[in-house]
Amino acid sequence: MKREELKEHGLSEEQINFVMAQNGKDVNALNDKINGLTSERDGLQKQIDDRDEQLTTLKKSAKDNEELQSQIKQLQDENKTAKQNYQDQLAKQNKSFKIEGALRDAKAKNIKTVLPLIDTEKVSVNDDGTLNGLSEQLDNIKQDNGFLFGEENKTPRVEIKNDFRDGNDKSTSDSIVSHIAERFANSNE
Repeated sequence: MKREELKEHGLSEEQINFVMAQNGKDVNALNDKINGLTSERDGLQKQIDDRDEQLTTLKKSAKDNEELQSQIKQLQDENKTAKQNYQDQLAKQNKSFKIEGALRDAKAKNIKTVLPLIDTEKVSVNDDGTLNGLSEQLDNIKQDNGFLFGEENKTPRVEIKNDFRDGNDKSTSDSIVSHIAERFANSNE
């Protein structure tokens, strides 16, 4: 979706900004999901490759039963550790995506600039997907570094009128030409 297309359909600048903001939220949410799913897929593929390699090694060393049992136990422990590390990595990545989304919603001008100011260890993700402990930090950052966040872009209204009053004229809507002509006539007298 492009601004030019919306302008061609007769939308005002304010309407275009609203549509683009809403579209941006949808696109960002979908990008976060894509990034999460891609990471999950890559992690699962790595686990499969690791386990295939472990099974190949296990088949080669299946000569001695006692040695085999110790290797199986070791591999089971390694797999549990790898699974826990993977779950921790996914949770950390999910929290990071949610924090970045919250910064977008808070209208941070540059997320990479604001992110280091947040103590992510104090932020947690609730079961319903909401963030706990971020809003207080955002309020403090906005108070101390408000320039990092965008404000509502209120376009200043400039009105051009042809209403010149110098205190002597009681009329309210003289044209520029008549006003200049009157002043010129008064200055020649």
